[in-house]
Amino acid sequence: MSAAVCVFILSAVCGHTVVSGGLSRPTKVHLTSQDMNLVLSWDSPAGPAGLLYTAEYKSSVSSYRASCVNISTLECDFTRIPQSIYQFGKYTGRVRAQSGTETSAWVESNNITLDRETFITSPNVSLLSNAAAIEVIIQDPVFRISSLRALYSSATYNITYWQDGQRQKTKNMSNILQNRVVLSDLEPWTRYCVQVQISTGRRPNHLSQPSTAVCESTTIDEEAPWVAAVVTFVVTAMAVALVVIVVVYRKHISRFLWPKDELPQHFKVDLMKRPNSSWYIAIAEEIFHQVIIIPDSSVLEAERPLEAEPPHNTQT
Repeated sequence: MSAAVCVFILSAVCGHTVVSGGLSRPTKVHLTSQDMNLVLSWDSPAGPAGLLYTAEYKSSVSSYRASCVNISTLECDFTRIPQSIYQFGKYTGRVRAQSGTETSAWVESNNITLDRETFITSPNVSLLSNAAAIEVIIQDPVFRISSLRALYSSATYNITYWQDGQRQKTKNMSNILQNRVVLSDLEPWTRYCVQVQISTGRRPNHLSQPSTAVCESTTIDEEAPWVAAVVTFVVTAMAVALVVIVVVYRKHISRFLWPKDELPQHFKVDLMKRPNSSWYIAIAEEIFHQVIIIPDSSVLEAERPLEAEPPHNTQT
């Protein structure tokens, strides 16, 4: 009996999955991390279509545990359940192919120390123009496990900016801790572009992907600070002086607005006298004549009802 027949009989009788030397192993098995996820990827081996795969991972202090079982895709995200992955752990992955009852041998991946080797994507950058200055607002990328500031407490930003069209004349600001920075050494009415990159501080070359360059224009130069200070001082001084004047001279002001002195008696007598002007006398002594309205007689005749004529006596 051939070896292949024996293998088939053994698998059919015992119900076990057997490793066949004829089923090729997955190739290019690679463990990667981006923004603190943990993903194992591979290429399909040469062989029959419809292969299924099982992927497992282990840390430096634990044994392999299954994460993706009988999947058809060519990758497995071990951080589908974030609680199972420790952000400071060192991990290895492995995968095998399966066709029916046959499986390939396991293929192990490279090792990854998650917090030291994860690839950090670019931060989100927005600009806010304020007169002749531009405020840079930075938002960290979202991590699958934890957050950037929780993992890298000494993380800083490297800001590069330049006038639009003059990329060769860049200016740099390094080791910035704040996520809101004002660029003040700018020319008014000029368009500037800004790019930001994160440095974790763990090692010199552990940097994020640079952000996309964003541009914004400045406007007119704002007034010198002393101008606003002088205007504020003058307005305040005038208000204080006005309050002092009202408080000190309140009695004089009230007497002026509401005097208590009465008019002399001869003024009152003169005001109470009957006016002697001719027009007032003419109005007061005007004679009114009685008017009688007499209707027209023809109108009365037309309105008087007709009287009935007396009957005539007829002699026989």
